[in-house]
Amino acid sequence: MALPLILALSVPAHDTQLPTSRAKYQGVLPDAYYDQMAMCETGGVWTHSTKSYTGGLGIHRQTWRNWSDTPSAKGKTPAQQIKVADAIAFNSHINPDGRKVWRVGPWGWGCLKGQKHLQAFICQSRHTLVVRWKRNCK
Repeated sequence: MALPLILALSVPAHDTQLPTSRAKYQGVLPDAYYDQMAMCETGGVWTHSTKSYTGGLGIHRQTWRNWSDTPSAKGKTPAQQIKVADAIAFNSHINPDGRKVWRVGPWGWGCLKGQKHLQAFICQSRHTLVVRWKRNCK
């Protein structure tokens, strides 16, 4: 009896099994990651809009313009916003003016700093686009 309890207590918190469903948003990371990130960044308000930031994930407007064909997330569904967020994190591209825009990885959101439950989604992911970014996992 004591051995299973000791083993259970010795497992780090970030090794806890996280939700893995991607059915709602079809993102690179599980739906729960995006919902929790939006809750942290904008209180879960997917229509969030300020002078500097747009959408539920609080993406800087200039960054949004670099990765989208629109000036802001206005009118975009959460799934459409997540598609842009995933592109920012995981896909480099060439702008029409010939300038290369580099992917930034999944660690660019301010809410990740000190948020072990959000970091765990990245650290536990086996998705091929995420694996290369695990160097910040402990």
